[in-house]
Amino acid sequence: MPSFLDMYRRAAAAWADITGKPASFTPSAHASTHENTGADEISVTALSGTLADEQDAGAIKGVTINDAAKADQKVLAYDSGTDRVIYIEPAAPFEYDSSEWDEKAPQAAAELTITSLIEFDDKLYAGTGNLAKLFEWNGTDDWVEKAPQLDGTSQIFCMAVFNDKLYATTDIHAHLFEWNGADAWVSKAPQLDGQTDANALIVFNDKLYAGTYPGGRLFEWNGINEWAEKAPQLNGQDFIFSLAVFNDKLYAGTGSTGRLFEWNGTDAWVERAAQLNGQLYIRSLTVFNDKLYGTTSSLGRLFEWNDVDAWVEKAPQLNAQNDIFCSVVFESGLFAGTGSLGQLFQWDETDSWVERAAQLNAQIRIRSLANFDAKLYGGTNALARLFAWRRCG
Repeated sequence: MPSFLDMYRRAAAAWADITGKPASFTPSAHASTHENTGADEISVTALSGTLADEQDAGAIKGVTINDAAKADQKVLAYDSGTDRVIYIEPAAPFEYDSSEWDEKAPQAAAELTITSLIEFDDKLYAGTGNLAKLFEWNGTDDWVEKAPQLDGTSQIFCMAVFNDKLYATTDIHAHLFEWNGADAWVSKAPQLDGQTDANALIVFNDKLYAGTYPGGRLFEWNGINEWAEKAPQLNGQDFIFSLAVFNDKLYAGTGSTGRLFEWNGTDAWVERAAQLNGQLYIRSLTVFNDKLYGTTSSLGRLFEWNDVDAWVEKAPQLNAQNDIFCSVVFESGLFAGTGSLGQLFQWDETDSWVERAAQLNAQIRIRSLANFDAKLYGGTNALARLFAWRRCG
């Protein structure tokens, strides 16, 4: 029995036998648009695959796109005034204050200044000005007194860790004190050669050294009970404000004409950089990226030593800050504490200071900085507070 298809083929006329057929066919034109819910609507529901060619919708959710201003890096935005989606320049990124001070400890008793900060035995300690006390930070929100005033001194100028003990130098007869580890200072070296202040303290070649005022001298501690003078005054410099070890040599920043001295290793200072731009004091010395930097008064500048015979200015005064009292390396950057508004600066590593934290709680000076427990801490004047720096964003 023949199939249905065979029967259909026998019954259907051949194309050539059909008469009156048109010579050609003109298909209906495809609509240029497809109206939503209209007769020409196209639904993509359940369709698979991707489009072979780009499609020009000409509208977003029914709002016409005006591409007259189309250009590289522009973005689309809705303009209610024209009821159009238009191309515009992208908005500038939101700028925010990227850092701030956060107070971590209030005034330390009746003290006025945190003159020095140091990490010792995994804790943060402060030496003060007014009654030359030692405080330990409790790690959260307050100071704990660890040593009272001794021998009528009024300021702990600086501190250093030497042979696993904590030492401090003072005003009033340039004493050297050792902390007993519990509750008191112990005098380890009395006044020498009429020096009244020991403004800087450092460990170098396994010995402890101090820089003094008013004779700008270098002292070495004998490890028991006395200072020994190792360099007398040079070029009328009264102050040795700062000491640093750089390229296995000992350097000093001076006042009152802001010079750089190098110790000859035996008995004398050698001048390595003269006064620059009228700066009076080299308040701090810091080694950063294999170079030696000094911060100044009276215009809060940053100097870099050229490794031979001169200072080179790397940052001028910012925000009318007259003094850069201290500097420290933190998070691969060079930071400094200022007066007379107690701000925190960071050097941009080219030619300028950048403010990182503004004045807080009316403190007028950041007198000391310390890198402790992956944070940057600052000790203040005039109310001996402790600040920590943190990033907001």
